[in-house]
Amino acid sequence: MGLMNNDLSEFDALSVEETAESDQNLPRTLVTFRLGPQVFAVDVGWVREVVDICETAPLPGAPHGVIGMIDLREETISIMDLASRLGIRSAEGKDTRIIVFTFGDDESAVSLGVIADQVLRVCEIDAHALEPMPDTKTGWRSADIEGLVRTEDGNAMVLEIEKILCAGADQPGEFDFG
Repeated sequence: MGLMNNDLSEFDALSVEETAESDQNLPRTLVTFRLGPQVFAVDVGWVREVVDICETAPLPGAPHGVIGMIDLREETISIMDLASRLGIRSAEGKDTRIIVFTFGDDESAVSLGVIADQVLRVCEIDAHALEPMPDTKTGWRSADIEGLVRTEDGNAMVLEIEKILCAGADQPGEFDFG
């Protein structure tokens, strides 16, 4: 019996390695959108929904990167200023939408929205299509950008959206009394 258990554990270990390897070769599904002149992409797994732009209520005392909040089917969603976090000037127009992301597990899930000048498409890319960001030799940090992918709409920077929007989320805010 011990031999059989040993054989199974080796099989399980191989299966885990093969699964991890095969996951790296699977195509990825991304949502592409435009902020100003630049095309960005995020993994579709973070996207809860895309909604039409609507009135945003301000949040008094909120940090600079928070635009305000919206009421989405009786749920309050904070709207973050992704453009300013990326150092881009937004160009809102008739195609402007709000992309709502969900972070965390079911019990502690938090939904946050960002304003996109235009949501372009959902696309599938080959796992090997993701290219590294170019080296600028200027000290520019691209830590929140996973890489670059070529799409129908141009070169899209693939954002690590959770890092960008949730950075410092565990830090107490101005009105946290805990």
